[in-house]
Amino acid sequence: MKILGLFKKGSKAVSKAGKKGGDKAAAWPSGTKIGVYGHTNSGKTVYFTVLNEESKMGRDLQLSITDDATAGEILSNYRNIWGVATEMGTGTMVDTRGEKKFPEPTTDEIPLQFNAIIDGEDKIPIVVLDYNGKAVSITETGELKERVNGYMLQADGIMFFYDPKILGAELETKAHVSSFIGMLEKLAPLKKKLHIPVSLVITKADILPGFSGDDQTVLVSSENESWLSENFDAFQDMVLSSNKIASNSAWAGSVRNILFNLRDFLKVVVGRTLNFQIFFISNTGSTPEKIGADVGRSIYAPPARIRPVGVKAPLYWMINTIRRAKRVRGLKRFTKVVATLSIIWMILVSIPYLWNTVWLLPRTIHIEDSVLASANGNFYNTTTKDRSLVKDAWRKYSQSWIISNIFPKFKNPADRIRTRYEEFNLAEALEQLDLTIIRFTAVVKDTSLWPKMNPSDKSLLMTKEHTSIEDELNNFHAGDDNTELFRRSGRALTYWELYKNSILNPADTSTWETIRQQVLQDQNLYVAEISNAEKGLGQALMTGQKVTKEKVVAQKAGVEFDNVIENVNGNSDPDYRINKAVRELRQIRGQLNPELQGNEMAMIDRYINAAKAFDERRKFSVRIQKLPDQDHVHIEVVTKGKDPGWGEISQYFEGDEIEIWWKKGYEIHIAYDLVTDQCAWGKTASDRKVFDSELSIFDLNGEIRFSNVNKSISIRMKPDPRELLPKLE
Repeated sequence: MKILGLFKKGSKAVSKAGKKGGDKAAAWPSGTKIGVYGHTNSGKTVYFTVLNEESKMGRDLQLSITDDATAGEILSNYRNIWGVATEMGTGTMVDTRGEKKFPEPTTDEIPLQFNAIIDGEDKIPIVVLDYNGKAVSITETGELKERVNGYMLQADGIMFFYDPKILGAELETKAHVSSFIGMLEKLAPLKKKLHIPVSLVITKADILPGFSGDDQTVLVSSENESWLSENFDAFQDMVLSSNKIASNSAWAGSVRNILFNLRDFLKVVVGRTLNFQIFFISNTGSTPEKIGADVGRSIYAPPARIRPVGVKAPLYWMINTIRRAKRVRGLKRFTKVVATLSIIWMILVSIPYLWNTVWLLPRTIHIEDSVLASANGNFYNTTTKDRSLVKDAWRKYSQSWIISNIFPKFKNPADRIRTRYEEFNLAEALEQLDLTIIRFTAVVKDTSLWPKMNPSDKSLLMTKEHTSIEDELNNFHAGDDNTELFRRSGRALTYWELYKNSILNPADTSTWETIRQQVLQDQNLYVAEISNAEKGLGQALMTGQKVTKEKVVAQKAGVEFDNVIENVNGNSDPDYRINKAVRELRQIRGQLNPELQGNEMAMIDRYINAAKAFDERRKFSVRIQKLPDQDHVHIEVVTKGKDPGWGEISQYFEGDEIEIWWKKGYEIHIAYDLVTDQCAWGKTASDRKVFDSELSIFDLNGEIRFSNVNKSISIRMKPDPRELLPKLE
């Protein structure tokens, strides 16, 4: 506990020093500032020397030095690491082999300046501060520490360098972690969101068991960035249980050891930003040779062959993330400006809009709605007094100052509504009623349009057309009962109710006789106002009794075929439509009366022939709509119980379109091969799917899930098998 107290005191000391350094904002070179926060021997100097050499050519990241001081520093370090010396002969200078050694610890801060070219396009000037690692020690004080801390507080992103060789030294590790945490708290205290990208770079990863190459450089893949939004414990569990880590037990142990020893630092970062990443790199590619010791440190020489691993990845990620963060900040600033302007605009226009939309217009609409409600919503049933009330309301609205001067577009619609009430015409209403009666007549004439009877409760099953006709007749039959409109709509409603009763009681001919007597009586009493539409309806109703009798006879001879059509066509199960429905329809056909139901029998024959078509081989076009990650599949259609040959089958990728031949009873085999697995043309696939039902073609169309590889593909077929299902028509 005393040791931890010491670290806390050291952290507070760093915080105070950092504030002082931050107040003395040094005039650093211009460009994107990247802070490298690392202790003595963490590999900062060697990293940028090796990185400069590795990044001279490359597609993703290229570096070029932009000032003489940086060039001199990098060149000096290069000669030491690669063991290059210079000799001067007679009029010439030549490079010779010299002693390989790592650069001496940096004594002062050195701004390194580069131009970074990202992905061969954008050129970005960057500044990196190299310094003696003692400056970030929790026990260090002085001007250098203040300047380093001041630089870090101005940085656009920070890379924390950690030397895994100190993992066995618990106190030293805790001191480094405490220093890391102290800097994070300066950047974003009190657990606020970190506003700049942060990365943890594990240098000298070649000493870690299980580390083997570039594929282990990035700990969290881009598709798993959401892990960083969790708390540290959840993050650690997801990392260690991922296939990438768990598949290598030695590497899993190394990662677990790193996460455990740096847990206090990681708990401060994880959950505060998605702009965080952990990298494992090696500046040399193999462990350097220990050649001696100095006070407080061992002395190493570079290995015989330097093969850096992953050195470009941390800087490439950092620059890209800084660019993205700057774009987001710019978008936020733009959004704030737009929001401010929007609020000002809303204040300027809200008052007249509110006056119009909350008071003036709703009040006028309310007057009209009240009048129409008293006439069952039918404009033609309004009285002269009611129409005058609505007309005056819309006139006052259209002539008001706010409409004339601010909302002139509202004026013309308001005037059209007012004119509508001024030019009311009863003849127009009667014409509208006749159109409804004509629709009523069309339903009566065509028995296929009649309402169906629900056998469970003896009620009528009304379509939208039926309810529309009934509602319109009721709307016309309102208002002044002395008008011709009221009387004519009343007669039509009487016929409608008698017509529905006749359908509910098809065997009771007295209902149709009542309709006939009513029609004859109305035509005698109201001969002067009976329109041609009403005459047509009366004629259709008086012939309805004959149609009903024929239908009753047909029902006694067989079945109500309309219900059969609904039951068959309404069932979407292919097995029912192709197999079971055929058996049922053959039985029904034997019950039908050829004289009365010849059309129905012909429909059944067409249906059965269409179902037989599935017994013949048919060509289908199969398009691979979706197939992820450049994987591929093999598809083969074989007879029942036969194994696929796969010998001459091609690989199919996303977007490919192929042709297959299929008939009822054929099996369909699909072999799924991951892009990472060796393809054996379906014989040893990553996953496999077999559709062996009698109607397997219907299983092929749509999305297909492969559970072993946890992936799905999507297939679209031409023609769609469901469009080929037989139909009663």
